[in-house]
Amino acid sequence: MPSSTVKKRSHGHTAWRWRVGVLVLFGIVALITLTKFQKITNPAAESGFVALPEETRSTRPKLAFLYLARNTMPLDILWDHFFKGAKRDDYSVYIHARPGVVYSKKTTDCKAFYDRQIKNSISVEWGAASMVEAERLLLATALQDPLNQRFILLSDSCVPLYNFNYIYDYVMSSPKSFVDSFIDYTDERYDPRMEPQINIDKWRKGSQWFVLIRKHAEAVVNDTAIFPLFKQYCKRLSLPEFWRANDDTEADDERNCIPDEHYIQTLLAIKDLEEEIERRTLTYSRWKDFDEERDRRGWHPVTFHYADASLTTITEIQEIISVHYATESRTEWCSSNGEPRPCYLFARKFTRGAGFRLRSQAKQYENPVSRSPPAGRTTFFV
Repeated sequence: MPSSTVKKRSHGHTAWRWRVGVLVLFGIVALITLTKFQKITNPAAESGFVALPEETRSTRPKLAFLYLARNTMPLDILWDHFFKGAKRDDYSVYIHARPGVVYSKKTTDCKAFYDRQIKNSISVEWGAASMVEAERLLLATALQDPLNQRFILLSDSCVPLYNFNYIYDYVMSSPKSFVDSFIDYTDERYDPRMEPQINIDKWRKGSQWFVLIRKHAEAVVNDTAIFPLFKQYCKRLSLPEFWRANDDTEADDERNCIPDEHYIQTLLAIKDLEEEIERRTLTYSRWKDFDEERDRRGWHPVTFHYADASLTTITEIQEIISVHYATESRTEWCSSNGEPRPCYLFARKFTRGAGFRLRSQAKQYENPVSRSPPAGRTTFFV
């Protein structure tokens, strides 16, 4: 074989290997770029959980309990009792707490909370968009399990009002989400700079505590158009001590907008999904229009302390069957899938002391020969 031919083929092999190497390098760079882009636009890409293998899953749909917590779970003694009444395959638990918080035998009395903190948590500030970011991270993590079909957002101060089976049947029997959503015609929080993506006719208000069907949870997590506008234009009013000296213009133009009281409600309205929701929350808060219930940040729900909490308190909340929305002149008679139901499945804000008192009172009803709970209602305690 002529030497020139050998050289030509050797050169061809070198060029071929060089081209393959370039293509492989290009593919790696493209994959890294795509991964980073997904993390920016979709909170699911930041999730620290991995979906279970197909062979380990059951086929029964699950409730996903999503907790917004600071660090400790003060009512863990109540939730431990609650989850003991459930089949392990019927629910999932996810907790967003401050970065670095870990739930284990040393830090919580509820076994269902062990290692359920999400790994990509962020620092959350009340009244800021970070609250909504935490909700989106919780939803993104829970969506990784295809058996999670209802997503319940709760705070670390919430207590269940009924046992697990009652709550499971109540939520699963409805094909709709439960999202507190109404129009406040006196609202001054809407910023016209949100147009045209967010128009005033789609602006909604309500409690942040929701129960979402999977379709709506996916809509929230996949949203890349509406949430950025909330981060930019929906901000709580800064306190006077942070206003810049001799600059009253910025303070005068501020709108006291609380993102978590508007975002999901408005997003679902924009996507024309309001026919698929029950426009009320399943989590009870007690409000008082007195000055002592308001601080510089605004109004806050009443806190139930040790002296305020009893099984009678729980029964009174269970007996609520309607909610009135004054701004819409609307009374919502509570139902699930067309069947009349109590309005609330959970309540807040309860302290740890209140939780201990409720648990202590409930123990007297755990003995089968004991008298029935107040008003004959079945609570989560018995």
